[in-house]
Amino acid sequence: MLYSKLFSSGKIGNLVLKNRIVMEPLAMGVAEANQTVGEAYFEYLKCRADGGVGMIILENTRIDDQHGVAATCQASVARDEQIEPLRRAVDMLHSKEVVVFTQLHHPGRETFSNLNGNEPVWSSSSKSCGVCGQETHEMTTEEVERIIDLFIEGAIRSKEAGCDGVELHGAHGYLISQFLSPYTNQRTDRFGGSFENRLNFVKEIILGIQKKCGADYPIGIRLTVDELLAPNGVKEYLTIDDGVEVCKRLEALGVIYINVSNGIYESFNSLSEPMTYEQGCRSERIRRVKEAVNIPVIAVNMVKEPWFAEKMLEDELVDFVGLGRAVVADPQWANKAKEGRECDINRCISCTFCFETLVSDTIAGIGPVKCAVNPVAGRETKYTFENKDGNGRTVVIIGAGVAGLEAARVLAIRGFKPIVLEKSHCVGGQINIANKPPRKEKINWIVEYECTQLEKLGVEIRLNTNVTKALLTELSPYAIFVATGAKSIKPASIKGIELPNVKTVEETLKLGKALAHQKVCVIGSGATGLETAETLCENGNEVTVVEMLDKIGKNIYVQHYLDAMDRLSKFEVSYRESSRLLEITPTSIIVEDVNTKAQTEIKTDYVVLSLGVQSVKDVEELCQSVTERVFTIGDALKPGRIESAIRTAFETAYHL
Repeated sequence: MLYSKLFSSGKIGNLVLKNRIVMEPLAMGVAEANQTVGEAYFEYLKCRADGGVGMIILENTRIDDQHGVAATCQASVARDEQIEPLRRAVDMLHSKEVVVFTQLHHPGRETFSNLNGNEPVWSSSSKSCGVCGQETHEMTTEEVERIIDLFIEGAIRSKEAGCDGVELHGAHGYLISQFLSPYTNQRTDRFGGSFENRLNFVKEIILGIQKKCGADYPIGIRLTVDELLAPNGVKEYLTIDDGVEVCKRLEALGVIYINVSNGIYESFNSLSEPMTYEQGCRSERIRRVKEAVNIPVIAVNMVKEPWFAEKMLEDELVDFVGLGRAVVADPQWANKAKEGRECDINRCISCTFCFETLVSDTIAGIGPVKCAVNPVAGRETKYTFENKDGNGRTVVIIGAGVAGLEAARVLAIRGFKPIVLEKSHCVGGQINIANKPPRKEKINWIVEYECTQLEKLGVEIRLNTNVTKALLTELSPYAIFVATGAKSIKPASIKGIELPNVKTVEETLKLGKALAHQKVCVIGSGATGLETAETLCENGNEVTVVEMLDKIGKNIYVQHYLDAMDRLSKFEVSYRESSRLLEITPTSIIVEDVNTKAQTEIKTDYVVLSLGVQSVKDVEELCQSVTERVFTIGDALKPGRIESAIRTAFETAYHL
């Protein structure tokens, strides 16, 4: 077998798993509004079980309806009415030889008051979360004891539903983590102060579950073993030494596995690593735990590819490999790995769009989490692909960027005959620019996946092909998809914009190392601007970032901003906020302070424009002269990110 260790059976306590792949409890918000497991959650789980995982830990499952709400459509075991729907899902998973644990969860201070009766959120102490920023209530001793009872009751309901065990969520700064950490626990009763006292909260939960569910009922824990707060200037927090000691104590209490994690909301990029982080970035901390305990260790470690999962097992770093985002992106990850079809895996690119939509959509009550590369994730009941009614009808797709490729893939699955026309010599569109900044190679995985699928589906791609009416008429398409992308904005109103020392981001990144050891001004501090600035810095340039808004990176998603600014901090970059570009000369730029209107000249050799992009849709009219069924997708419809390109393409092709 290609991955003999990954697909060998293994034991956790007295439970036997058919392989070493554990689906981690990534919150998706697919439960019903009454927090039961309905059809959406059922199908989401079934899809992953059919995909070949050995164990599924159900996503953060609520135990407290009053002060422990993380999202409206969050699965729960806080009420008896939730037992039967959960049992139905558990029975289904058992029928597919999947071991099932419920993850018992209380967010503590890492949630929002509007979800919790508009009252202050509860925690070990009154210190509010630096990210959520909610007024925080330090629980009384009696309230702590009540929450312990709720964890125990959640375990009882999980057992009644047939779950093989429960996992306590002691990671990512949630309530159990808050009690364990000296950063968030300044109590003076038996639940605070010393290390021993801080351990009492989780200790009493474990002992209570063992008493009510039986000493042999399996209890695991997902644990932040290092809060990684030193870069934030925090001096007292849960360090890896503390975390290892916690693991030893939990093993002594009868916990049957440690599911290793790290970070809290205030060190968020360490618990939800963005694209620039490598597979294996958590290995050092995982190794510390593995060497300290004798019970199985499960861990996520930015694993995206089977070879690395196998390596973790070969290196005896873990006993079981945890997959979160990887099986959201491709529920068939395990089966494809086992069958030697790695090239068919739709690999997670770590764009963190799932976490972004967890906040913007799921917590806000708008809908389930979205995956950038898999539009079906969390929507398995909506997109069933029962509509295979293309009947060989030709659909022309103009443009071979990710939108055009995704549309072709979906249309081919439905039985249409897609033909992709691309004016350049290669596929990928803007991905061929987006992959140029440092540590952005994972973005290529999208194009690799799409091309592999289109080849297997027999889709024709014509490169170096200009669209003409004669060609379109000859192809006689049933429909045409316009996926012509977008181009960089170069405002004609700026004096000197056409000078030879002025480059767009696209032109700059295509130069590679040819632009080096110069003074360069980057105009615009969006994600693209900051990534381009980093590229220029690595090439030895002296970089100034100029931004018209009052803050650098103001509209960037926080994870991307923190990641970009952390990397740029290694260089001597100058930043000019609240500065409007007025004029470009061969040796400088003139900027105006948007508040004072004072003008300043900044000496520079080159000017790089990162002012956004505008849609290119110059073939729409031509297409409409051939057929009335013309659909514009991706950036040609509206400039956006990878997710919007793929999703508009998918949905348009699915509903044609």
